[in-house]
Amino acid sequence: MASKEIMDLMEPMVFERDRQEFALGDTFDIKTGLILAALTFLAIQSGEFIHGGLSFYCKVAQYVSVGALIIGGILATIELWPIDYEREASPDKYLDWLERVKESFAGQPEVNIAQYATAGRLERALERIKNNVAANKRKSGFMIASFAFTVLSFAANMFTLFMRLLS
Repeated sequence: MASKEIMDLMEPMVFERDRQEFALGDTFDIKTGLILAALTFLAIQSGEFIHGGLSFYCKVAQYVSVGALIIGGILATIELWPIDYEREASPDKYLDWLERVKESFAGQPEVNIAQYATAGRLERALERIKNNVAANKRKSGFMIASFAFTVLSFAANMFTLFMRLLS
């Protein structure tokens, strides 16, 4: 177990990082929701383009756009798929745990129960951070890939729009 000074130094930093990782998942979901809205708009735009007469190059651009929309939509859906983040236990569970710890160390006055509990909470917070970072990296990867396909579809639609304006 780390010294009290080290635990006092680490405790606020670890718990703040734990909260940040938990909140980051919501941030990814909000951004992905915006990407999904953009994909929807681009899909409507592509549908309008396809129903009009298009040149060969514009048709190719729209095939690219529709493919990118499909892949981007799938990736956004995967990112938005609910996952169960790890979070700190409720206070009543900690009270039960502390009572069990006190009972197990009864008759050992050299054991500092508060320091032991803090060390246990820090250890568990570090585990949660590790697991939530892995989940957030996965979500981030899907969000970034979905965004890339959204940009590809946007570029294809802008090309089509430009070509239609020239004709």
